[in-house]
Amino acid sequence: MNKTHIILINYSNWQDTIECLESFKQINNCNFEIILVEVCDLNNSVESLRKYLINYKIKVEFIKLDINNGFAYANNQAIKFIKTQNNAEYIWILNNDTVIKENTLSSLLDFYKQKSEYANVGFVGSKILEYSKPDTIQTVGGTFNPKTGYSKLIGKNEKDQGQYDNVELKPDYIMGASMFFHKSLVDEIGFMPEGYFLYYEDIDWSITALKMGFVNYTCTESVVLHKQGASTANKYGENNTNLSTRKYMYSSYLKFYKKHYKNQLYIAYLILFKQFLGRVLKGQLKEAVIILRVIF
Repeated sequence: MNKTHIILINYSNWQDTIECLESFKQINNCNFEIILVEVCDLNNSVESLRKYLINYKIKVEFIKLDINNGFAYANNQAIKFIKTQNNAEYIWILNNDTVIKENTLSSLLDFYKQKSEYANVGFVGSKILEYSKPDTIQTVGGTFNPKTGYSKLIGKNEKDQGQYDNVELKPDYIMGASMFFHKSLVDEIGFMPEGYFLYYEDIDWSITALKMGFVNYTCTESVVLHKQGASTANKYGENNTNLSTRKYMYSSYLKFYKKHYKNQLYIAYLILFKQFLGRVLKGQLKEAVIILRVIF
């Protein structure tokens, strides 16, 4: 049985990582190992994680990075290692602030094998639910409309009543919290784009796959519970942590348009200007200045 390599990126929130690792103990009948990438070793994460892993039965390959070059860079270091392994077949990028169920991985594997019999499968995503409200959907995939400049998370904040379970979902993009794919996909579309540092890497990668003739799917039988934003400390409000991360959201949005929809770049500028006016009217002047700097 060929192996699935699961990539987890830890950036300071080692407690979440341990809870995620604990959830893997439920998995049966799947051949897998974990690639744990530690970025910068903030708050003694390495020591805490190594201590936990002493009695951990599942194989974990530990990669330590001394610099923080962004989410995509960290994932790509793991992917490059995986490509050197002879038994590697599937790769699953999973946020470390998630918890999985017993059949989360096996459902992805079965789904991929079934679809790949007749389709050129790109990325496969999971049904992602709110960790604190597991009856509430975060997303079952995303859509992006370059003519309006807006992306949409399918199912966001809806009560999970199985409304997407019997629907074939082919989203434009798969959320980076759970991206499953065959290792050969990287040979076709390249590594996760590193030009963003934070935000839009998953959308860019997914759109690239679409443009090259692949189909992205969501497997709703694969359920992931996600602590929204814990891995980036992304909380709304004008605190310094939030502003530093939201700066990347705006700049990455513009980079994404420049790369994929250059002929419609004016739409991106209009959306950013609209965001700027909205922040001014709400008195969020620090964020308004950030948007203005991105525009100019």
